[in-house]
Amino acid sequence: MPAQPAQLNHNALSLRDVVFQGITHIAPAVNVVFTLPVIAAHAGAAMPLSLLLSVVVCFLIANTVAQFSRYVPSSGGYYTFVSRGLGPRWGFLTTWSYLIYEVVGPAAPIGILGLATAGFVKAGIGYDIPWWIFSVAMSVVVWILTYRSVRLSAHTTAILGAVEILILLALGVTFLIYPADGSSMTAPLDPSSAPKKWGVLGGMVFSILALSGFEAPAPLAEESKRPTRFIYLAIFLSLVIVGVFYVFMAYSSAVGWGTANLAGFVNEDSYYTLVKKVWGNGWWLVFFALINCTLALGVSGTNAATRVIYTMALARTLPAPLKKIHPVHRTPYVAVHVFQILQIACFLLVGVCLGPGTIFPFIGTIGSLAVIVLYMLANVALTLFVWQRHRPDFSIWRHGVVPAMGTLMLIPVVVITVWEFPENLLNFSQWAVQKPPFNLAPYCFVALMILGLAVMWVLQARRPEALKRDLSQVSE
Repeated sequence: MPAQPAQLNHNALSLRDVVFQGITHIAPAVNVVFTLPVIAAHAGAAMPLSLLLSVVVCFLIANTVAQFSRYVPSSGGYYTFVSRGLGPRWGFLTTWSYLIYEVVGPAAPIGILGLATAGFVKAGIGYDIPWWIFSVAMSVVVWILTYRSVRLSAHTTAILGAVEILILLALGVTFLIYPADGSSMTAPLDPSSAPKKWGVLGGMVFSILALSGFEAPAPLAEESKRPTRFIYLAIFLSLVIVGVFYVFMAYSSAVGWGTANLAGFVNEDSYYTLVKKVWGNGWWLVFFALINCTLALGVSGTNAATRVIYTMALARTLPAPLKKIHPVHRTPYVAVHVFQILQIACFLLVGVCLGPGTIFPFIGTIGSLAVIVLYMLANVALTLFVWQRHRPDFSIWRHGVVPAMGTLMLIPVVVITVWEFPENLLNFSQWAVQKPPFNLAPYCFVALMILGLAVMWVLQARRPEALKRDLSQVSE
């Protein structure tokens, strides 16, 4: 009899594995060190409130992915979800946005960690090694792990994710034991502690972006032991765990720095200064946590994106070689190779053309716009999908109001991603686009989406049946 084609490694992942898939994709350590100071610039000592409210908003968005995962657990993730609700063409464009987000998401911290590692090595031993060597080395480690085995890579992310969270929790406890002189324990819980009138709202914008990634367990549905239940639980558990972690770290960081002097916390090296004050040479532990976080994010991002790419190739909306599964490792190895090449090219291109210091904010802005687009379209798709295909199950609250609220909450995030946040929201003369080169990021995102639209038109001309196919017909 002819040999059966290789398939994904079904029943390989436990609930712990898929929970940490979501946790590590959010990148908690990277966001604590690099995003908390940005949140503090708007919310000041009240940044825990911004994060707490953002967790509530993200629960509205997470409801969409969780509900879809209960009806159609699939390695296609957003491609399957939006295609079922809005049709294959919208599914293709949504997934194109999702793949932009997945490529640039890990590329941003990998690039900036390469720069930080180069500085660390130069300060420590005096060798001036180019930043990109460290960034490429991190990508190669991710490449090997995700090529070899989904179980190995998932176990690795669980270990790395646990280590980074434990290190930073210990740091947060240290901040509370040794608070800055004059720190108030109640100021982080008082909205009036924000330096601006709309400060808590401004901090929420960046807090929501720091929480994005909780949907990453969805594409691993076909490789988990109990897809319908595990993915649903993993999405909400990862969001709760990281949300509580963020609120605690924001509170303790404000107390550790000094609640009356958060203006100085907004500098890019503020966390380095703060950690060195309480831990001295123990700063290397936080640096180690950042490396752990970056590697884990790279692994979880690659695992999620390559499963979506694989499913699109099965549906013939991407080239056929991308659906190949390794006969031994049982991973979509061609998709892994292509994805890693694109990711390396991303941070190298931005680092060389605009400077390595711009990698994190520039690429992060593109990723933010991409994730907002896919969240909004998925929210609309959920309402239509349940109404059209599962009307007896339709809930006005769960399938109508909650997705609509999640979409409305994302509109301010779009605005602040493109424009600078003014002192007075109602004075439109104060609104201005981001400063160069970050003002180019929205145009880059639009150009990438136009490219996706062109690819879809070509696909429609050459293989129109692929965009008309019901995804229930797509199987291994």
